Amino acid sequence: MNRAYKFRLYPNKEQKELLDKTFGCCRFVYNKMLEERKTIYQELKENKEELYNYKYKTEKEFKEESPFLKEVDAKALQSEWRHLNSAYENFFKNIKERRQKKTIRYVGYPKFKSKKNRQSYTTYNINNNCKIDFKKKILKLPKIRTWIKYKDDRVFNEKIRHITVSKSRSGKYFASILIEIDNTISPKQILEENKIIGFDMSASKFLITKEFELSSPRFYRKKESKLKRYHREVSKKKKGSKNRNRTRIELAKEYKKIANRKRDWIHKITHLLSKHFECVVLENLNIEGMKRFNSSVSKSITLDFSWYQFVSILRYKMESKGKHLILIGRYFLSSVLNVGLKT
Repeated sequence: MNRAYKFRLYPNKEQKELLDKTFGCCRFVYNKMLEERKTIYQELKENKEELYNYKYKTEKEFKEESPFLKEVDAKALQSEWRHLNSAYENFFKNIKERRQKKTIRYVGYPKFKSKKNRQSYTTYNINNNCKIDFKKKILKLPKIRTWIKYKDDRVFNEKIRHITVSKSRSGKYFASILIEIDNTISPKQILEENKIIGFDMSASKFLITKEFELSSPRFYRKKESKLKRYHREVSKKKKGSKNRNRTRIELAKEYKKIANRKRDWIHKITHLLSKHFECVVLENLNIEGMKRFNSSVSKSITLDFSWYQFVSILRYKMESKGKHLILIGRYFLSSVLNVGLKT
């Protein structure tokens, strides 16, 4: 079982330059690989056999053409091929599922990476080149000579598999450390009736039952007017100016605050549910359909309390304790059974 720990990094000026250089090189390799695939497809789309057997360039060949790529972590450049390959697999898988009418969710064709968005790269732990000192709270990454300070109190003994270093749009650095743990807890076979609970989703109240309701703090709605004001300010300022970049960073910080508060609230709610109940029953909602046909409901589900994120976090917390999360069919009349509820 995999588990990830996300730590906030505090690199110095020299370390920031090296991290930013790695972000740029990885973005460069990814865009070059994507550009090559699009060009070769246009040239060989009439000759399917030659197209499928074509050998694309590797990161080593890109290094020979662009020597500056040798200055950054080689494993980080290799991971870009995996990311691009995964993007293509998700794209073609989504086409197949939509044709079979298994989903209405749309996954677009892989896009070029931009330096204006969130930056990230993934490096793998080989010969113990990724280290962490929990006492001094410092992290060692390949190609960076000095240790990077971080802020977190969590400790683990398992070996690091890989680390994803990222930089948010507001300029903050993070490290997501993936480890593999042994899950010896088996699913419970016998459940107590009073520890089984089912919820009906309400756009106004979040989760409701006959006995009680779990209301959402509506983090996005409370900040919506402020976000609109920042968006207007960004749109009015000249592109490339310092004032526009300053306002853009402030806007990114507001969105990050909303995401952090919402995720913290979701973790607290899912912790309580996984602690007090052995089985939780929820609806398998058609999120894409609700977003398409009802804009007010879509804001509540995706921006106020993020239904998909809530279900994902609750699932892994229940499974880690040997408990159960059941998603009933979206056409099941759960609201009709909960007579007298305030929806």
